[in-house]
Amino acid sequence: MKKTTVVKYLEYASLCKLKAKDYKVLLFILSDLIDLKNSSFNQNKIAEQLGLTKSDVSKSFRRLEDNQILSFTWVSPRKKLIGFVPYSDDELDELITEKIEENVDNSFIDDWDD
Repeated sequence: MKKTTVVKYLEYASLCKLKAKDYKVLLFILSDLIDLKNSSFNQNKIAEQLGLTKSDVSKSFRRLEDNQILSFTWVSPRKKLIGFVPYSDDELDELITEKIEENVDNSFIDDWDD
């Protein structure tokens, strides 16, 4: 994966409503996702390495999937592969623009309510 594409995924993730734990998990698996299209990860090992619970890692994966950053493909009843949602650079640019506009719109609404 190109460096510019990775930066766009990270920029998009930074605009999503994620928790600090979600970013920790994403950054922890990032190097594997850059080198491989998809990879499997042991949630217990990730939790241990990051000082989180397995439940925290599972919830982070779910939030990253809900925000359409990561995708999961089941390869067996107990194993799934994790990868970035396959976007082109142009699609990522559009998603980033939409998130920025959404955040600006929400900011104006919040300011208006005060």
